[in-house]
Amino acid sequence: MLNGQAFKMRHALIMFIIMMICLGAYFLSKLSPLEQSIVHEQAVNTHATIFITEATAGATTDFSYRFYLYDASKTVEEFKKALSNDYSPFLITSDSKALNKIENGVIYLNVKGKVFSFNNLPAYKYNNSIYTIPVVITAKPY
Repeated sequence: MLNGQAFKMRHALIMFIIMMICLGAYFLSKLSPLEQSIVHEQAVNTHATIFITEATAGATTDFSYRFYLYDASKTVEEFKKALSNDYSPFLITSDSKALNKIENGVIYLNVKGKVFSFNNLPAYKYNNSIYTIPVVITAKPY
């Protein structure tokens, strides 16, 4: 039985190394290098403010512009804190000038470029209630 196959210590070491690599890759994927800066802020109505941020994930990526609705009674610092807690935008685009106008509580967007993500009924929280604002969007590839 000297030639029989048995569990060897090097197999355990290889399995441990593979598990550590997978665990390290998982934790690295949770770190977000996304940096955002506010480029525009405007009141939509008495309860909501639209924030547009310029986002970049590093030197080799293009800028994207993210559109958020947020409670107008809260401060810019509270909005920035919400961004760090994965607050979701209703539009992600490559067009920095997509906001056309805000009229009668309706947001009008005219996107010339890429639309990466869009939610046509954006919501925001105000006094523990959820409200929505209508959005009219026109999008052209360039």
